[in-house]
Amino acid sequence: MSANAEVVPRSSLIPPNLKPLLILIGIAAAVAAGVGVVLWSKEPTYGLLYGNLGQQDAAQIAQALDAAGIPYKLEGDSGAITVPSDRVHDARLKLAGQGLPEGDGGFAVMSKDPGFGVSQFMEGARYQHALETELARTITNIQQIEGARVHLALPRQSAFVRDRRPPSASVFLKLKPGRRLESEHVTAISNLVASSIPELEAGQVTIIDQQGRLLSSPEGGDEFAAREKQLEIARGMEERYTHRIEQLLAPLVGVGRVRAQVVADVEMSTTEEAREQYRPESQVVRSEQLAEETSRGVSGTQGVPGALTNQPPTPGVALPPNVSPANGAVAADTAQLAANTPGNNSKQSTKNYEIDRTVAYTKQPAGRLKRISVAVLVDNDRTADAEGKSTDIALTPERIEAMTKLVKDAVGFDAARGDSVSVVNVGFKAEVLPEDIKPDEIPLWERPLIRDIAKLLAALAVLMTLVLSVLRPLVRGLLAAPRPVFTQGVSANIVTPALSPAQASAAATVDYDTQIAQARSLVSQDPARVAQVVKGWVGNDE
Repeated sequence: MSANAEVVPRSSLIPPNLKPLLILIGIAAAVAAGVGVVLWSKEPTYGLLYGNLGQQDAAQIAQALDAAGIPYKLEGDSGAITVPSDRVHDARLKLAGQGLPEGDGGFAVMSKDPGFGVSQFMEGARYQHALETELARTITNIQQIEGARVHLALPRQSAFVRDRRPPSASVFLKLKPGRRLESEHVTAISNLVASSIPELEAGQVTIIDQQGRLLSSPEGGDEFAAREKQLEIARGMEERYTHRIEQLLAPLVGVGRVRAQVVADVEMSTTEEAREQYRPESQVVRSEQLAEETSRGVSGTQGVPGALTNQPPTPGVALPPNVSPANGAVAADTAQLAANTPGNNSKQSTKNYEIDRTVAYTKQPAGRLKRISVAVLVDNDRTADAEGKSTDIALTPERIEAMTKLVKDAVGFDAARGDSVSVVNVGFKAEVLPEDIKPDEIPLWERPLIRDIAKLLAALAVLMTLVLSVLRPLVRGLLAAPRPVFTQGVSANIVTPALSPAQASAAATVDYDTQIAQARSLVSQDPARVAQVVKGWVGNDE
């Protein structure tokens, strides 16, 4: 027996009349998938127009966009409306011209006609809502804040003073990612809201953020809030000193080549002291009073008053005009009489002294600096030689001493208070130098142009994969030529018909060595035909 080549069709299970239909179906599926990918790649990228809209505002905006011919998508769950990214600003301008959305209109809603029969309560509610919206808009303009909501509690004023209740307010802030509010920002927001509402004090304004942290410190707060405020005072003082030192030394050593750390010991308790001091050794005459009294008795015999006592005195004698009492005999008699008359003299003196006294009242508020410690690290000087090679040079002791003096003057060094300042010179490593601060930019993958290019490349990749992995093997498999196989026959020149199932199972039992022997016999008998068969296999990637 000799081995003969037999033609066995590859797609013997597929009827011949279904081959064109399968080819058409495969081509149609590939074309449909390609068209879908191309349409998906050409679809514009949508950007957020407005979010968290009510049903009424969303319906009005959708009608306005339809009238303007701007495509949009409405997300019912989040209440957001998206439009093509290149038309976001155009759509917002058109909607703003029509006063949309109304829910964010603030005092603009007050200009509309409320209709007939609106109660006073509704008017007050509309005014309060408009005031809250305007305050939220103003607060949102702060750089670190992304969104804000304001809630006002305005009680009705009573005619009785004892029944009046002060107003209060609460502010919810949504901060931008990576941002934080300083204490001065919180104070500014509190004063802003308090100044906008009559009789509202800044201590009655409560401010929180999206993390639920209490940012404001109302009066009468708990101990934890007071402690946080005290730590914030110390931290702010340290940051100001650190910034002052780095700004002072940067022109001398270069930007980014100086590091400073400040530790401030701050007295957080409030101290009150009243003192009264006396100095006995210091006496001052405050007032002095002197009194002197002189009295003289009457001349002549004195006795028990009687009838003669009630007599009128003896009449006087008139002197001539040219005789004066000072140089006459009468004057001599008068002086003699006065000298012989008995008298009584008394003197009294009173002096009031004041002792030196000092009354002092001292109140030390919280936040008094008790002690400060400063540590400064300075980089070496860097010089370049003629070849451009950089060399580090340590600072001289004179320069370090000068920098130390500058730092002491900058922080208000006081040796009696126990302050300490240390300036150390050491070479910095390259990786610790600060990188250049770049402004906030839109990431590359969020730009509309990059998105469109990425979608186009993805569509081309899907099309190529579809053609190479699905369409090409399908067409080649359906249009492939019959595959010749070797089988056992009588003559090498006769093509035998296909084996029956019984013969095929019998032929399958032939061992491997017999099949090799038959193949070698066929090659020796008809090498040209075997070469043609092998060439066909190679051409069909078998």
